[in-house]
Amino acid sequence: MQLTAAWERCYILSTMPVINLADIQQITKTQQQLLLPSQKYHPNRSAFDSIVADNFSLVMKQLFLGLTIEPLLNAYPQIAQWVDQIQELAPEIFQSRKKLLVDNPVIAPVAINNDKYFIQVLTNIAFKQGIPRLYEWAIRYPYLSWQDRVKLWTTARQYSVIPNQIQIVILALHPVKPAQRLNVRWNKKEQMQTEKWLIKLLTKPQDEKSQSNIVIPELSSMVNLEAITEVKI
Repeated sequence: MQLTAAWERCYILSTMPVINLADIQQITKTQQQLLLPSQKYHPNRSAFDSIVADNFSLVMKQLFLGLTIEPLLNAYPQIAQWVDQIQELAPEIFQSRKKLLVDNPVIAPVAINNDKYFIQVLTNIAFKQGIPRLYEWAIRYPYLSWQDRVKLWTTARQYSVIPNQIQIVILALHPVKPAQRLNVRWNKKEQMQTEKWLIKLLTKPQDEKSQSNIVIPELSSMVNLEAITEVKI
């Protein structure tokens, strides 16, 4: 029975359009500002050497998998400094009793023009008494980005929890400046606003869709998100 149900879920997902952050990213910054005029636009990462940033992402993945990271730390002293900063800012995620799901896929449905789509994101989640808490670390700005909002919305939907129970911990790194930790609590108003934003973003008139290179229902997933907006694990 359980195996059959699992196969049915896989079949449903395979036949439904899945939209990820790379797809949403194809909409221009100006269009995002028009849809959320009350919120100042903040890019989710600062400009920095992509090779170092990618290696930092690799180091963090290997660290939580229990793999060796010393060669990369020796080759990139900057990365070693960032790892130390994260351990100082968020020591709780390095405790053995706390399970952190790294690059955990989260997916939630959204109705667009009477059709069901799925928004899919990857994020790092720790659970406390069954309530998810997101952790996002990157070479980025210490602000809540639209990517963070989509991740919070998707997580609240998938795990069926009250938005006010969820929070995100942003660990914003910088090549020169000290790292910063930002704790943000989610809420019902932000949840509803983000859902409306997603629906409006994905139901623009046909001429606007062509300008942003978005095609519905089969949105392109070929864009490398890490190369555009953030370095995350």
